[in-house]
Amino acid sequence: MINIKDAGFIEKWRLTISVKIKIFTMLLFWMLLSFQVLDAQETIKNRFKLGKDSTLDIESIDFKGQLKEDLYIATGDATLRSEKFTLSAQKAIYNDKTKTAEVSGGFLFESEEDTLAGESATFNLAEQTGVINDARLFFNEYNFYFYGGRIDKYGEKNYVIKDFKLTTCDGESPEWSITGSEIRLTVEGYGILHKGVFRLKDIPVAYLPYLPFPAKTKRQSGVLTPQAGYSSRNGVEFEVPIFWAVSDSADMTFYERYMTDRGLMQGLELRYVSGMDSKGSFNLDILSDRIEEKNMDDPDQLKISPYQRKNSGRYWFRGRIDQQLPSGIKARLNADVVSDQDYLREFETDLAGFNKRPDYEEEFGRPIEEFNSPLRASTLRLSRDNENYSLQALSSFYQRPEGYINDTTPEPLAGVAFSMLPRLLKKVPLSFSLKSDYDYIWRDYGQKGHTLSVSPEVSYPLWFGNYLQLETSAGYTRDTQWLENTAGNGTGSQSRDVFYGEVRLSTLLERVFEVDSKHAQKIKHKIVPSLAYEYRSHKDEDRYQPWFESIDEDGSANRVVFSLDNSIDAKKVDTNGSITYSQWGTFRLTQGYDIDESRRDIDPGQKHEPFEPLTAELRLMPYSKIKMNTEVRWDHYKDDFSYADVAFKFDVNRANNRTDIYRLDYVYNDDGNKGLSYYMNINLTEDFALGSSLRRDIESDNDIEKSYWLEYHSQCLRIRLGVQQYDEESRVMLSFKLFGFSD
Repeated sequence: MINIKDAGFIEKWRLTISVKIKIFTMLLFWMLLSFQVLDAQETIKNRFKLGKDSTLDIESIDFKGQLKEDLYIATGDATLRSEKFTLSAQKAIYNDKTKTAEVSGGFLFESEEDTLAGESATFNLAEQTGVINDARLFFNEYNFYFYGGRIDKYGEKNYVIKDFKLTTCDGESPEWSITGSEIRLTVEGYGILHKGVFRLKDIPVAYLPYLPFPAKTKRQSGVLTPQAGYSSRNGVEFEVPIFWAVSDSADMTFYERYMTDRGLMQGLELRYVSGMDSKGSFNLDILSDRIEEKNMDDPDQLKISPYQRKNSGRYWFRGRIDQQLPSGIKARLNADVVSDQDYLREFETDLAGFNKRPDYEEEFGRPIEEFNSPLRASTLRLSRDNENYSLQALSSFYQRPEGYINDTTPEPLAGVAFSMLPRLLKKVPLSFSLKSDYDYIWRDYGQKGHTLSVSPEVSYPLWFGNYLQLETSAGYTRDTQWLENTAGNGTGSQSRDVFYGEVRLSTLLERVFEVDSKHAQKIKHKIVPSLAYEYRSHKDEDRYQPWFESIDEDGSANRVVFSLDNSIDAKKVDTNGSITYSQWGTFRLTQGYDIDESRRDIDPGQKHEPFEPLTAELRLMPYSKIKMNTEVRWDHYKDDFSYADVAFKFDVNRANNRTDIYRLDYVYNDDGNKGLSYYMNINLTEDFALGSSLRRDIESDNDIEKSYWLEYHSQCLRIRLGVQQYDEESRVMLSFKLFGFSD
């Protein structure tokens, strides 16, 4: 039997089931209806002929045609696509007769060079022209943003932007911008803005009534970012670089630099690349100095140099060329000529100074001579090499900027050098090589003439088992000089015969270590101890004078040398299986013993000093960001270091592709030369960096040059404020870099 309570419970249960069935039925019906709606919203595609060789595809959710003749309406994620562009909008009205499209509700127009976006626009799709309202134009290559109340598009590459705003900064509130009334712009050409204002954030900084600039996604000519500064020696300085893209393989930069106390300095930089192994770079600076003549009574001027000069025309020309010529000939040119020695010292650290534009050591592996070098060297070398020989023709010119009246510097104006690389002789277990060199030597004052040197050499390597190697070599050099009659010194010749030989005994010890590191999987340690005996003796014929010093620079030798070489090499295998090898470090110890010194006759109270300084060389480079080069020499008889050179380089990667840079170089020589230099640039925050550099003469307790700078660096802007002291000169510099706009 079912009581009342049970009957009520069953009734409620039945009602609950009924409600659930109704809800389930409604959900099922809604899902089926949704599938039908989705099926009804399937994208509609239509194709039209846009031009002679192009078509236009229109895709949208809703498409209505023939409302009028040749008029079509596409709504709901409409896309109009051709071979050259893609136009997306919420609504598009296309006229197939006039090939025009009216878009609204927000649109995006993408082509190869640019991206256009805005609220509404009218386009002629065949000619790629149009009028865009509330628009934004974007060039991806250099992050160019152009905002305008209205943009008129003329063809594929021409625009006129009204009420514009220009920047290369991302975000709604750019760190710098230029606003104004109008820009006329040609992609891969130039832009010209009218009535512009340069702004930092929203603060107006400078008025630009008229400014042409390169509108480039490729390399283009134009004005680069100016620099300004103040120098206690030169006054207020302002420099404007102008870049000219001459061709795809050459460019020029003109530097117009005005100094209130010195006048206008004009600079020119020319660069070219004509092949894989052919390139060149030249720099020329010219100054018409307002200071007509050097004041020899001014202590500050005498600190620059003790040499007198006139300032009517001051210049510095330098350059490098590596050029591949026909028939396998390679040309290498070094050029370095200056009007006076003071020029380099006065303008060493200026806007266009000794350490500015360009870095020849990095580009060509041949740095410019030091600014205080007594000689400026210009050389031309033509070479042809193969696996058996090397043939070179060369010419050199050495300039003494001090302007000696009787300059005795020998200059090899023309020369030829031939080297035959070691080759095995037939029927005898010897290797033979030959070196020869001819030069014509000229100089302003003193002997001139010709010099010829011939040096044949034989060598014989011998192995004792797998562990010991004995290398023997012997050679002979004949040096001859023919002198010309100069200043009453007469004519004649002088010669020297040099005999030399070497015996070297060495072995190789190595071991491979398995390591578990992301930087290397295997490390090889190699040790090469060696013991060598060197002998060199020369006999001179009667000579007029040692007019060409290099013939005597080697001297005689009778010594024993012990060396111990260590090296650490690493092997790394990446996730793709590629193998790379790198050298992490080397360490070399060298100790020489002079046999002739141990036998030399000495006066009472003197001592023989046959042991040469113990030399240690350490080179560490475990990572690309860390490098250390050290060389020290220990004098056994002074019980002290006679020489030390320690160079340290350390880079630290930070967020946003920033790098902290540390450089340290210490040089010591027992002749009194003690110097310390450092350079560091530290990123204090994401946007700010602090830097300092110093060159100090420790012996005289004097700072040669010191500088400090504060830099603001963001995605699109860099501002650097620097203070510098060089000898008696003080200077303040301010530089801007607008990334993308002034590159």
